[in-house]
Amino acid sequence: MAVVTCEVVRLRDALRTEAGVLEALQRRASDVWPIYREQLAANPDAISLPQSFIDNGWVRAAVVDNDTAVGFSVLMPADAVVHELDGLFVDPAHMSRGVGRALVEDAAGRSIAGCARYLEVTAGPARGFYEGLAFEVVGSAETRFGRAVRMRRDLRRADGS
Repeated sequence: MAVVTCEVVRLRDALRTEAGVLEALQRRASDVWPIYREQLAANPDAISLPQSFIDNGWVRAAVVDNDTAVGFSVLMPADAVVHELDGLFVDPAHMSRGVGRALVEDAAGRSIAGCARYLEVTAGPARGFYEGLAFEVVGSAETRFGRAVRMRRDLRRADGS
């Protein structure tokens, strides 16, 4: 039986100066998946966090007491009905401690505040994680590294309305 510890984190908007730190975190988080490790090593440009995403307020960081980022999410308003969880990464040393869940719930809350009905994500090996957070498979998507599932969370159902 796995022991899950909920970590106390604070969520805040990413700072203009931390794109490089968050990209390094993304690489560490992505490297935990053997299916991607070799592909990412061969395609280092696949890890990228455009400064415009931070400037637009789409990036939220999960930080611990010394303000060190241990995770981040990228939430993009796709249209008036759908917001896209374009990225969710947690440092491997902080996985299974509630950081990812906190970031998803933050993204859901921000989407609801923006009047979105759905939160969507393209999920690879983290499909089970998203299913545990009320996302359902709605299709598939072709990514740079192959097929992945498209998942959707109905925000009206998830927030009890």
